Amino acid sequence: MKKLFPLLFILMLFSTGLSAQSISKQVIAPAGSTISNGDNQLSYTAGEVVVGGMTAEDGGFQLGNGYYPSLDLSVLSIESPTTNLLVKVYPNPTKEVIFITHPSSNSFKVFISDLTGKVLLQKDVGKQEPINIERYPSGTYLINVTTEDKKTNSYKIIKQ
Repeated sequence: MKKLFPLLFILMLFSTGLSAQSISKQVIAPAGSTISNGDNQLSYTAGEVVVGGMTAEDGGFQLGNGYYPSLDLSVLSIESPTTNLLVKVYPNPTKEVIFITHPSSNSFKVFISDLTGKVLLQKDVGKQEPINIERYPSGTYLINVTTEDKKTNSYKIIKQ
């Protein structure tokens, strides 16, 4: 027993520089590869939804994909996706004609399309000028109106 303690002590001294495990970067994915060219390396996998870039510890830029738990994301700005044009499209629902009015614009660019996105009519119209939609079948149509100052908005019209 007395010989066992010095032997354990010596083993503990020599084992301080050893490591029992090493963990390498691994991804389990349906497809992917790594491409190297000189100092550059590109790794990609299919099926991951996050793509981003990070700076490596050596100061180089590392382009990667996957989950970055230490990545600090913040919103810089938010633009409003809709604009309030004060445009009126009436009557809705309609059978024959529609009118488009705006308090300050005298002319509009109008695109009428069906719900599949097919443009049926593209026309420059003046204030209070009727747009005849009598020839189109009953259904729902989208009207994109662009004013003189290049602001655009969409409206849904029901044709009876």
